[in-house]
Amino acid sequence: MSPEGGTRAFGPESMLGERYRLERRIATGGMATVWLARDEELDRDVAVKILSDVLAEDPAYVTRFQREARVAARVSHPNLVRMFDYSGEAERPYIVMEHIGGGTLTDRIRGEDDVEPERLARELLGALAAIHEAGVVHRDVKPSNVLLGTDGQSHLTDFGIAQPEDATQLTSTGQVIGTLKYMAPEVLAGKQATERSDLFALGVVLQETLAGREAPQIEALIDRLTADDPLERPTSAAQAMTLLETYEDRATTATVPIGAAAGADSRVIEITGRRVAAALVALAIIGGIVALALAGGGSEHTPKAGARDKGPHHQATPQTASSTSTTTTTTTSTAETVAPAPPPDEKAKEPKPPKPPKDPKPPKEPPGQAKQ
Repeated sequence: MSPEGGTRAFGPESMLGERYRLERRIATGGMATVWLARDEELDRDVAVKILSDVLAEDPAYVTRFQREARVAARVSHPNLVRMFDYSGEAERPYIVMEHIGGGTLTDRIRGEDDVEPERLARELLGALAAIHEAGVVHRDVKPSNVLLGTDGQSHLTDFGIAQPEDATQLTSTGQVIGTLKYMAPEVLAGKQATERSDLFALGVVLQETLAGREAPQIEALIDRLTADDPLERPTSAAQAMTLLETYEDRATTATVPIGAAAGADSRVIEITGRRVAAALVALAIIGGIVALALAGGGSEHTPKAGARDKGPHHQATPQTASSTSTTTTTTTSTAETVAPAPPPDEKAKEPKPPKPPKDPKPPKEPPGQAKQ
């Protein structure tokens, strides 16, 4: 907000509530100006957000400003800017918040400073989860509303247009509040902002932080967060965090649309790289066992060459086809009559010639007969 927006009554060294000494302006916006101030009572730096004097005369904006303070006071999370104090009794309402000294995410992106996209995603998803669990929709997630500490930790701030789900509508029907670039398609179409529209805005923010760098894990998350159909986005920040933590590789992971309904007894099996590798190893082991079993079985039932079957012959099982029965009988008979071949290293012995027959003895003469 420019100085003409109503902040000329305040400047460095001005006191608010006899406690907060203004030092310098940090940021300006359409509704208020944020100052770096010193808490004289607790001796610490704080950020003081002062409502514009023009809007301070509008009861609707004063109510919205007060609601922002209440929303900020309701939620607590390490990645949310903490609220310390609020005053609506002074001429100009103001909110006292934690001071984060590392600038905004917008400053980092414009300065092309490195931002850890995975860390940023985890921290902002945690912040949104805390807001949504409190029943609040932020409605204005963007880089300028993300403050970075000197340690790089991110803090989501500015609940100026945040709205509890059961809150009274403070804008006229059909009026869209937020930053156009980060609005979900359904919000641009005039529908009410939801948790999923906050997630859409976060996806756009993460896309800007990548700045063309390759980060498959974050890119996969961005694809889910920025889906045009809100039913294809995660149902909550907690579910989006689960997607981020369980991501392995899009090429080996089977996914099911987030909005798809599942039966009571249905289960979703995630096919991951490790599971595929384990299955391949198991198949290889089973194949080796089967091969060994087949090789061992063949050696036990194959008869040695030249060996005679001395055991009793079992009658062949009757076959339906006569040709099969004939072939089996012939093969068995042949195996019985074939003599074993002589060893190759022994010489065949020649057969001995037969002995000549002996001369027959002359018949004996009867007794009493004289020789002639």
